[in-house]
This record gives sequence, C-alpha cells and structure tokens, in this order.
Amino acid sequence: MNSTRYTAVLSGFVALLMITSLFAPVAYAQSQQDDTQSEDDSISYRIVQGDQEVSVEPIEGDVPVEEFYDYRYPYQSRDNLSWGRAFSSQGTTQYQQEDTSILMLYEGPNGVSLVAVHDKYYENAENGTPGSSVSWEITGLPDDGEWAVIDDDYDWRNETTEKDDIHQLAEDHQAGAAGNDGEPPEDVDARLSWVWTTGRNDGMAYRGLGQDDVSITIDPAFNEESYHRYGDTRRPDEDPDDPTEGPEYNGTIDDWQVITATDDGDDFRRVWFDSLEQDVTIETVDEPPEPTVSVAGPETATVGEEVTFNTSNTTDNVESYEWTVNGTTVESTNESTLTHPFNETGTAEVEVTVSTADDQTATNSTTVEVVESEGTSTGQTPGFGPILALVALVAAMLFAVRRSNT
Repeated sequence: MNSTRYTAVLSGFVALLMITSLFAPVAYAQSQQDDTQSEDDSISYRIVQGDQEVSVEPIEGDVPVEEFYDYRYPYQSRDNLSWGRAFSSQGTTQYQQEDTSILMLYEGPNGVSLVAVHDKYYENAENGTPGSSVSWEITGLPDDGEWAVIDDDYDWRNETTEKDDIHQLAEDHQAGAAGNDGEPPEDVDARLSWVWTTGRNDGMAYRGLGQDDVSITIDPAFNEESYHRYGDTRRPDEDPDDPTEGPEYNGTIDDWQVITATDDGDDFRRVWFDSLEQDVTIETVDEPPEPTVSVAGPETATVGEEVTFNTSNTTDNVESYEWTVNGTTVESTNESTLTHPFNETGTAEVEVTVSTADDQTATNSTTVEVVESEGTSTGQTPGFGPILALVALVAAMLFAVRRSNT
C-alpha cells in the first residue's frame, strides 16, 4: 500500500474513532436527563366542624345523582320512574338511620354532588319514628352548580309558604330548582327548611363539586331551632297548625353523620359530628403529588472502580435520599448522587428511596455488571473501554497491511 492510500485509510479510521468517542459518553449522559414531572391534579375532600376534620371519599355510582337519591312523589305521570307517594328518598335507604341526618358526597357520570338525607324512610310509615324539622343556611355554593334534587320540590304546585317545606334560593343559585319561596338572608346562597312526617324523610342533592376550590358551609338548625316547625307560631303560614294536630312531625334529629366510602368504594363508614349546632364546611383539598424518582448509572464497572449513580425525574420536595447496594444501606450519603466502589464481580443492584416532607416515598433501582479489571484506569469515563480496544484493533490492522506491502 502506497503512503497516500495508507494515510487515507488511517484518516478514515481516526475519524471513525472520533465520532464513536463522541457518541458513547453522550448516550450515557442523555440517560441521566430529567424527565418532565407530570402535574398531579387529583383532589380530595374533607368536612370540618370546629376541631373535627373528616377525610371524605365520595360514594361512586354509574347513575346520575337524581337516580341515586330516587326521590318519589305523586304529582307527575305514573309512567315516570320517580312516581310514588313517599315524598322521600328511596335510593339511599342503605345509608339512612332513624332520627339521624346524613351528609355525603356522591360521584356519578355527571360529577360530584353534595347529598343530605334527614331521617329514615319506611315503606310502611307506621313502622318509622316521628318526623322532625331541619333548617340549613348554606353559603359557598359553586356558581356553576345546580340543584339536582330538592326534597320536597314537587313542581312548586303551591307557591305560598303553606306547604311543609320552605326553600329560599339566591338569584344566582336557583339553577335546577322548580321554584323559589323568596330571598334567603343576606350573604346566604340558600336557606332550606324541611318538615316531614312519621316514617318519611327529606333532603337534597347539589351537583357541581368537581372543582378544586370548593368551600361550602352549612349553618344548621335542627328540631326546635329550625326556621319553621309544625305546631308552633314561628311557622310562617297564614293559619299555623294546631300543636295538638301534628305530633307525627315533632320528633327529633338526634345525630348528624358523615358517610364516606371505604375499601375502594366497596363499603362505607359513618362518622358522627360532635355537634348539631356548629357550622360544617365541605371543602376540596389539593393532594400532594406522589413522589417519583429514577436512577441512572453505567451498565458495567470494573472491580475497584468508583462508579457514580444519579437520580432524575425526582419530585421537587424531597427531604432525604437513602441508597442501598445489594440491600445494604450506604450510610455515608444522603444526597441525590452516589459514588460507590465495587470490590467483587457479579451483578449489583443499586437502589434509591426518596422521602418527602409529608412522609411519602418513592423507590427505584438499576443494576450494574461488575467485571475484572483489564488494566483500564480507575474512574475511566463510561464507554471509552470499547473505544480503546477498537483503537488497538485498528492499529494492528494497519500494521499488518503495511507489512504486507513492504
């Protein structure tokens, strides 16, 4: 081979080596780049009364809240699924208890609703306890929400206050309601005042709590404290009822409960409020994002070599890092990187666990194949071992070619 051809071949191999050497470390570095942290917009709910705070999971269902509540009344076609003479919720009987008001969240195909039911429905009313009266003044209703159920609402056939229930809704919170009994008190979105009889119940469902900034407050008045009650002069009727004619309406609500789903929605539990008199607030709470972490490092290392591993795609609010090598905690570090020597051959597992301020954790791991040293220097940049071997091979080939042409 003449000198010109020899030089050209040598130049080509050198160029190939340079290109290869550039890509090897870049490929390794690229594996350590941070991925974009996805935002977790999941929302949780809680109900607060004074110092009492209850985390609430919605009851989930495949039907709209109207069907879940299943309010029955007769002032409609008998072909309507809601026809009946109960004037009560028949869809929530599994949650109802005698002389008890329940509050829950229901999540159906049209969103999350606040649901309340007062007392327990009996098909044979005589088996139930006497009814009672409840009044709520509600503030903080979402502007784009709607009344899915007002029990009793039955088409507002009687536009006077002579009917048993009185519902006063602010102008911007009347969506879904069949009518209105006038303006509620100032700065109140709705005043709902219920009266029901023996073996029956009343309640409501307000849809539109799927936002991330909901804060609804209920100022309650149960039993004798309610806005109106059968058998007393406070009832704003033209002809108040004779007290002796309505004992079936003058029972009491003795307990106020929260219903929350458990076991991924397969069951539920009851939580009793401490008071029948203190305000209750239903609010959404942003859940902190679940922590994430990835770990990157070389695929191979030599015995005695100190190798560096880096974390990436890590949650911002990490408070601590715990590294282990083959299950043994590395006590010398609490950092986002680990530099560690390997003293024997084999496959080693390097694992990192990150912990956040709110006691959440995430774990990830990688493996490295540790081999006997072949004379390469300690701390050698990953990827250059094969390149040096290639250099030696090329040099040997060139030497052989040159000898064959001499």
